[in-house]
Amino acid sequence: MTITMKFKIGGALICLFCLILFGFFVWGIAAQSYWAIAVPMIIFVTAALGVGFTVGRLMSTTEVEEKQKSSNTPSSN
Repeated sequence: MTITMKFKIGGALICLFCLILFGFFVWGIAAQSYWAIAVPMIIFVTAALGVGFTVGRLMSTTEVEEKQKSSNTPSSN
């Protein structure tokens, strides 16, 4: 199985999973359930905080080499 085919299968499974979750969401809204709004918001907030934490961790642990100015740079006259 090629890598392209694996990506296509993975993408199709993700789409199917999202459609199933959407069905549960609509069902919860129709049933006027508090959890139909609360659970997606909990997931969203947790994901957003996770992304923020990951970005902050990467910024604090990344080593950056500063470039030195070369003396051979052409002057703009």
